[in-house]
Amino acid sequence: MDSTKNQTPEYYQNVVVMRHGDRIDNFDPLWIATAPRPWDPPLIKEGRVRAFSTGRKFRNLFGYPLHRVFVSPFLRCVQTAAEAVIALSAVDDNPDALTGDSVTIDPSKLK
Repeated sequence: MDSTKNQTPEYYQNVVVMRHGDRIDNFDPLWIATAPRPWDPPLIKEGRVRAFSTGRKFRNLFGYPLHRVFVSPFLRCVQTAAEAVIALSAVDDNPDALTGDSVTIDPSKLK
């Protein structure tokens, strides 16, 4: 008798936790004085670059697709998630791209 017939298939769920990128108020203390939403600072360019780069690394590292992205509603968190998801869904991996600007994505990889 084949013992593999009685085995239950194993299912895995992977959870990846990521922190937001570099926010402007940590680099420009005067930003808060004129900000329309001082409690919700955006990312600086380097923060977007790092988030995109992290998404690119995830794409090359993971052997499985990401099915869900849960993100805080703070702008810096949404911007970080957007850059990472764009890198994960890019049609081709242009090594010159630093952020998701002008990157073509494959919509079939998004829900």
